[in-house]
Amino acid sequence: MSIDYVIPFVDCSDRNWLLEYKKYVSGVSDWSNNATRFRDWETLRYQLRSIERYMPWIRNIYIVMSISETQIPKWLDTENERVYIVWDWEIVPREYLPVFNSNVIDLYIPRIEGLSEHYLYACDDYIVMRELKPENFFFENGIRLNIGRYKFCNWTYTQTIYNSDQLICPQYIRKENEYYLLPYCDHAIVPHLRAENLKVLEKYQTEIEGSLSRFRESKNLTWLIYPLNLMMNGQLQNGTVKTHYTALRDENSINNLDFTDCDVIVLNDEYHGNYYYGKTLLLKRLEEVLPGKSTFEK
Repeated sequence: MSIDYVIPFVDCSDRNWLLEYKKYVSGVSDWSNNATRFRDWETLRYQLRSIERYMPWIRNIYIVMSISETQIPKWLDTENERVYIVWDWEIVPREYLPVFNSNVIDLYIPRIEGLSEHYLYACDDYIVMRELKPENFFFENGIRLNIGRYKFCNWTYTQTIYNSDQLICPQYIRKENEYYLLPYCDHAIVPHLRAENLKVLEKYQTEIEGSLSRFRESKNLTWLIYPLNLMMNGQLQNGTVKTHYTALRDENSINNLDFTDCDVIVLNDEYHGNYYYGKTLLLKRLEEVLPGKSTFEK
């Protein structure tokens, strides 16, 4: 079984990216579209180290970027035959470009040329901390992933989850007072079956295209439609990968990071202090647990 790994990446400090962002962002006020949501903590470097160390069976790594080649990290060895840079214009309908909405990019990942039938997808802040095997994510004709029913208030992100559930499995949506109980996959490295996802992309083409927007909006659909479809087809089993979500809020949250009690740690940017100082602290901690260059680095 060949398995690829797909990672979206953006660096808002890149001048070319920032110029395009400022050109289109006027009038967009939702917190999820703030430029700080696109900060690069250099976690991609350590994510790749962790993949090489703990998931050596990964075939190729596809890194999805936007706008300009100046987005490519200077340390990344693009000559490595296992690394592929994918530009959003190769997969996303051109009328939505440039796009600053990961929901749109996520939906079109199955269109990546050369992508294997079995692939994993995770943001660049997911760091693998223990050895994982293909059977942690896939079985004979399906995927292993935990989808539960979560309680949400009504806000933009929740609405995109609701939209995805409504499209694929409306019978599992429940309303309790001001809350929704929605089928949802919390933070995880998500396994996918490309052929099944392409069928969903074709079957719901009208609904998917109607959900698209340059910036995040409440009308969006998300990647969740793909594992939900597998769930409805009986192609989903509960997973065993233990993921620990950590919000990088301040210096203490970085200094107290625990890398020992999980298979995967998620380092989510919620930092309100001096970003550059916080980044220095984080890189020091990551260097302690994942020292030494990977073959993906120059």
